[in-house]
Amino acid sequence: MNGEAWQSDEIRPSTVHRAYGRGASGYDAFVGSIPGYRTHLRVSASRMGLGDGPGLRLLDIGCGTGVSTEALLTTVKGAEVVAVDASAEMLAVARKKNWSPRVTFVHTRLETLAEAGIEGPFDGILASYLVSNLPDAEHGLRLLLSLLAPGAPLAVHDYAVGGSRGRTRWATANWTYLLPMASMRWGVSDLARYRMKRVGGAGGPEQMVHRMERAGFDDVRVQTVGGVQQHLVHTFLGRRPDEPDVVGERQARSSALAAAGWRPDRAEPEPDDVGSEPVDEGGPGDPGYADEIPEEVREDTGGDGDAEPDADTEPPTPPSGNRQV
Repeated sequence: MNGEAWQSDEIRPSTVHRAYGRGASGYDAFVGSIPGYRTHLRVSASRMGLGDGPGLRLLDIGCGTGVSTEALLTTVKGAEVVAVDASAEMLAVARKKNWSPRVTFVHTRLETLAEAGIEGPFDGILASYLVSNLPDAEHGLRLLLSLLAPGAPLAVHDYAVGGSRGRTRWATANWTYLLPMASMRWGVSDLARYRMKRVGGAGGPEQMVHRMERAGFDDVRVQTVGGVQQHLVHTFLGRRPDEPDVVGERQARSSALAAAGWRPDRAEPEPDDVGSEPVDEGGPGDPGYADEIPEEVREDTGGDGDAEPDADTEPPTPPSGNRQV
């Protein structure tokens, strides 16, 4: 067994951040080769419908090298952004870039945010390619719910493929460009293969919508993106209920069950779970909670990757102005 195969066997949800750390230096080159990658993130951020950003406090959970952070700064101008990632190596790449002083980078996991001094409420949360990597997606979603202000939105930007057609589309995307580009530009093809298997077995948009609803989110919606990633990458939107007691009651009930020793079966549902009804999936132009998708963040469905931020992105300040934790 070669070294790469051994490493692939060792990748697990609880340790996947270490694999991302191994590929941190090549991550931006890899995602820059994926058509529409940056524009899709901006569309998901825009779909939260937050409008102007001054006075808003946002969480970018699973920020990686900062591509999603740039999406938030572009679409919610003037907001304060707390950008968090479990990989120190990915954050090191992010911190080398120029950022607004309103951005704070924090090295921690979702489960240990409080220990790192990060507490809610947040006016919005963007979780890009995070939930599909969590050991327990539903538990992670409940944690995110608890960090939101009443009525505030979560945008989960992630892969979701269901049914034989969806899994065929996902396999084709991997074998035709994701895996080859991961090998050439990312340098962690074992992680790409792990992601191919994990996403392919996690279920489709229906399963993610149901997870969010079970976690306590209201007004859950799903929209896909455009281009070659259409029906693979989605924006999943949900709000914390306006009544804080609703969330508190759910958390108290879960805590009581846990204290009594009851643990739910955390196995991910099979892609074709019986009883999973199709959801009404919005198309690439669906604005989500927003009135419309602003022109500057509209999707580029062409064949070229988005290797660099758009020229009209808010001008950054020198790294010395960036707070780090």
